[in-house]
Amino acid sequence: MMKRATETATEPDKFSRSPPSDQQSFDGLSERYRWIALGIIVTGTFMVVLDSTIVAVALDAIGNNLHATTGIDWIITAYLLTVGVIQSPTGWLADRVGRKPVFVSSMLLFALGSLCSALAPTLPVLIACRVLQGIGGGAMFPVGTAMTYELFPADRRGTALGIQGIALMAAPAIGPVLGGWLVTALSWRWMFLINIPIGIIGATVAIRLLKNTGFREPRPFDWLGTFLIGSGVFGLLLAFSEGSTWGWGTSRTLAVGAAGVGLLALFAYWTLGKARHPVVDLRMFRISIYSMTIGVTCLITLAQYARVVFIPLELESLRGLSALHTGALLVPGAIGASMAMPIGGRLADKIGAKAPVMIGLVPVAITNLYLSQISPNSSEITLMFFLFISGLGTGISLMPNSVVGLNSLPAPLIATGAALRSLSRQIAAAIAVAILTAIVSSHLGGTIRFNGKEGLQRAQNAYNAAFRVGFWAVVVTIGVAAFLPGRTRAKQLQQERIDEQKAGLATSTADVFGGE
Repeated sequence: MMKRATETATEPDKFSRSPPSDQQSFDGLSERYRWIALGIIVTGTFMVVLDSTIVAVALDAIGNNLHATTGIDWIITAYLLTVGVIQSPTGWLADRVGRKPVFVSSMLLFALGSLCSALAPTLPVLIACRVLQGIGGGAMFPVGTAMTYELFPADRRGTALGIQGIALMAAPAIGPVLGGWLVTALSWRWMFLINIPIGIIGATVAIRLLKNTGFREPRPFDWLGTFLIGSGVFGLLLAFSEGSTWGWGTSRTLAVGAAGVGLLALFAYWTLGKARHPVVDLRMFRISIYSMTIGVTCLITLAQYARVVFIPLELESLRGLSALHTGALLVPGAIGASMAMPIGGRLADKIGAKAPVMIGLVPVAITNLYLSQISPNSSEITLMFFLFISGLGTGISLMPNSVVGLNSLPAPLIATGAALRSLSRQIAAAIAVAILTAIVSSHLGGTIRFNGKEGLQRAQNAYNAAFRVGFWAVVVTIGVAAFLPGRTRAKQLQQERIDEQKAGLATSTADVFGGE
């Protein structure tokens, strides 16, 4: 059964100063409004991603100030776990009440969590405040992605998502540099205080200017499914994030990890066999293009985290560089990725995903190969050059893969599809870090001895091994990308979305799969 979905605003667009285009006649949105809304979304995305990286350089300062000697790492772990857990129900919430209320509430909640974090008198209070931040941040990113996707016509969505991706790429590089400066010049509390005016101003502008557009469906909430997937994701992420501390073979790590896997298996059984309105419909994986793009994203994540996590560790531990110096060396990679993100999105609109992903991953593979062979005396300038070209390749390859994946989904699945993509990447990142950490640890033999040339080289070889894994992950990804949609199939997907929007019709989430 087909039913008309509430997909766009119907009130007159106060931003319009020109006769409506064909696209505007479909959704009532002017060109000016689209870009204003995108600017608001980019601001929120940047704030969330920045906060996931800015804190790492201040852990020692926070521990000293709060007189805490253990559990400092939970300042980061609690945030990342919460972000992972909260993403699964965001698609349902955005479909139920609309994109705008969820996005604005998330931004305000993130700002509130930032204020509480800045004022936290003890470590347990700070960790609790970081959970509050994670609730806001975990919801904001996937909902913002869905909003960006729905703001623009089908043949321009790649460009729009590429511009949003600038924030995704720039924030991780700016975070450590900004965090190091704030801790040195002011106080660690300023790392949270800077979010407050951004969040308040952004939410105020969003309340005034954003429209509650996008697919809407008042389907019932899946309480059991939400509990199962939330608990399963929590257990899995906790096992992978704490495994290096607890010991990978300990009963604690194995029990928590097994519990997470078991709960996720129960969620899959419930979703595919019992639930009428699952919080995350795993039948989306039956859409081959969507599934393939998820796989490509997970493989790219493995290579990304080889660089994101282990380059700072290598530079700081083997070369004795400060966090600020290390952060500065990583900036060219972020600049390259930020420059290339809109280009990659535009290519997705024009020629699909296959060519951009395959071509973009070549410099990423070359960079990982270079990183697998460096020595403690390798040139910093050469390192920055390779990180820059790797950033260019990452920016060109990431966005076409995401755009084509979302274009393969009908309108009722966009919000949940964006949430599932984000959640998959979160899990892939945790697994990647766990695998790479285990590889480095195995090469080090459980201890790191930097005394003397032999000990330094041994440590260098351990990090190089992680980058070799990253290299082969990229090679495999290039092979998988050969099966992504090219120009013809990508244009067909665009046309399907255009026809869907022109007709003003969308099935319910249940009807997408034939009422199964």
